[in-house]
Amino acid sequence: MTDKKPKPSVERLYECLTDGRYEEARAFLHPDYHSNTQPYETSADALFEEVEAIKQAMTSLKRETILTMVDGDMEVILQRVEGIDPSSGDTVAYRSADFFRKGSDGRFVEHWDAITFDGGDLFDSIDL
Repeated sequence: MTDKKPKPSVERLYECLTDGRYEEARAFLHPDYHSNTQPYETSADALFEEVEAIKQAMTSLKRETILTMVDGDMEVILQRVEGIDPSSGDTVAYRSADFFRKGSDGRFVEHWDAITFDGGDLFDSIDL
């Protein structure tokens, strides 16, 4: 018998984003969703555009979940993303800590993040 716990919503959200399943991802996001650290991320659609821009800027994209935490209405995911910059052939990698607050309906309404780059700054090469 296994005691396998269901994945936290934040991990399921990022799995949807990574796979491009945006309509499924939308179910995790409140209609008033916004980021408090990314000024252009003002809605679910803006988040999806950001994810697509990252996918266009990098090839061989890989995402790894390091840790997830849930505390009341807050969920946190620590992750590492790595890919190849096709213009230079260099590996670009970053680690992020993403914090999400849920609204009363259980969907994510607010987001904060902290990003550390392991090389070139990916966001210098994409237009957001």
